Amino acid sequence: METQVRFGGSSGLVEFVTSVLIGWWPFWVGLAVLIALIMLMQIWATPTRLPYEARGQLVTKTELRFYKSLAKAVQDDFEIFAMVRIADLLRVQKDQKHRRKWLNKILAKHIDFVLCDPGSLEPLVCIELDDPTHQRPDRAERDIFVNHAFESAGIPLLRIATEATYRSREIRELIDGVR
Repeated sequence: METQVRFGGSSGLVEFVTSVLIGWWPFWVGLAVLIALIMLMQIWATPTRLPYEARGQLVTKTELRFYKSLAKAVQDDFEIFAMVRIADLLRVQKDQKHRRKWLNKILAKHIDFVLCDPGSLEPLVCIELDDPTHQRPDRAERDIFVNHAFESAGIPLLRIATEATYRSREIRELIDGVR
């Protein structure tokens, strides 16, 4: 025997949907609770690992070679820091009209080496190693900006071309020449 379901117009459909909802209310409540729990777990769940990984060496092999010669050149006269953000060395004047614009220009840039006073850690001389990439127009433009920024701040910036070997005595003479 075949059963026919008839919906006598829109009121019949409403009655059918109402009966399904009422008859199956435990299912619908359970489904709503399950969806809410899943959403809360996604909001509150912290990943077991964040998406970071170690970069490895802080400096390139060329920079490390220079660092070793630099350490011999300065001995205990300076503390040496490598890969320092320019924004940690310079700050934008507080009354500057477009302060954020000027800060953004230095936020992602760094200086290869910073020589600091051993007692106060005040930056005294900054050093940039210039490899062949500094000949590119975009790097040359960056270098001009960085030179001007350090000149404006009154911190000497020493540019040294990369070489296969470095002489500690020559490096010291260059440092003494800008101080």
